Parts: sequence; structure tokens; C-alpha cells
Amino acid sequence: MKRLANILAAVALGLIGLTGWLVGSMASRQTLDRPGVKLSSVPLIGEDGRLARSNTVALPTQIDGYRFETLPVSNVELTSLPADTVFGRGRYIRSDGSWVQLSIVVMGTDRTSIHRPEYCLTGVGWKVLEQTDKPFGESGPGPRRVQRFDCRLRTESGGRPMDVSGVYVFWFVSKDKQTSSHWERQWWMVRDLVTRGVLQRWAYVSFFAPCAPGEEEAAYQRVSELIRSTAPYFEVSPEVASR
Repeated sequence: MKRLANILAAVALGLIGLTGWLVGSMASRQTLDRPGVKLSSVPLIGEDGRLARSNTVALPTQIDGYRFETLPVSNVELTSLPADTVFGRGRYIRSDGSWVQLSIVVMGTDRTSIHRPEYCLTGVGWKVLEQTDKPFGESGPGPRRVQRFDCRLRTESGGRPMDVSGVYVFWFVSKDKQTSSHWERQWWMVRDLVTRGVLQRWAYVSFFAPCAPGEEEAAYQRVSELIRSTAPYFEVSPEVASR
């Protein structure tokens, strides 16, 4: 039984590696599709204050009830992700000091620009307590479904340990498709490469709102309202196919 399990695991790993090689090999010879979000000629400045990219994702800067501030992209992201990755990142701040961060990452010719969202959170210390796939909207701009992660972070305040909660909401969008599933996005990308000779240019859209433990639902409502306000601005088309 153990030997069979080892064989099945090896086969599964081999198929994953073969799929990755196939996508990379075909992508190098295929047409790159248009992205699912709007790009801007506004340059991206890294956290060291230097020019990092010649363009960014176009984000709305005037949303009723919020003050907007542009956020830099970390040097780790700039050096570890492919050079043709495009970013958009900003924070929407209310008068009471609460805020929501919007981050958009757009792949180019290299699919590794986008990875599993769990890696981003756990890599900086957050623990995902609950993960849910939720319906969001039936028509118009914005996602049809989203993934919601309720998270917790142990930190310190005044030398004493404390817990901070956060709600992380994301989805993926291409020129004519959107999904809340990382695996479905990958399947669609492989399918279009094989059947159409086109590499879909996916964008990974995420919103994050910190909150006190127990206030996750209120934080999710703030995020939802902001998604509805901002998505019409950065999405390419008001109508995209969903799963």
C-alpha cells in the first residue's frame, strides 16, 4: 500500500511538472492576449524610491468617503517576479482611520507572476482561519464570485502580545473570463494555449482590510462596498464570462 501511494505521488508530481513545462513551452511561441484590467502610463516607484516599472494598473484615486494613497511595491516582489509583471497598489482610508488595501498583479508572458494567494499571507505571518468561496454579483463590473480569507496575526502593542484580524478578498480576471479559483484559472490558461494559441493575460485582484477580532463581517462589508465602487474603473469590460 505504501509503495502504491509513493508511485501515485510520483506520477502526480510528474504530471504537475509536465503541465508546467507544457505551459511554459507553448507560451513562448503563442500570442499574448490583452489583460482584463486597464493599464496606465503612470510609472511604478519601488520602496527604495527609484523607478521600478514604466507602467502600472490604473486605480481610481477619488472614491466618495475615502482618501487614496499610492503604495510602493516591495523590492522582494520586484526582484522575484518576472520583469514584465505589472502592478497596481493603493490604500483607501476613511475619516475614522480604517483602511482597505487594493493590490492588482498582472502577468505578462510568464505565468509565474501569479501564484497561490495563500503564499502571500502566510509568508508575512498571517494565519488563515477560514476560507470561503462566496457569490458576489450577477451582472455589471466586478466579480461574480470571490474567495474570502479570514486571517489572524499575532503581533505586539506596547510590549504586550495581541491579535489582529483581517479579511482578504480576491479573484482573477482576464480579458473575457473571471474566476475565484486559482486552479480553474490555470485550466483555462492551458486550454486556450492548446485550442486557440493564445496566452490569457490574467490579473490577480485582491482587497485586504485589517480589523479587531470579532469584527470580520463588518470588515467584509467595507471591502464589498469598495469593490463595487472601484471595479468599474479598473476592469476592461463591464461584462465578462464567469464560471
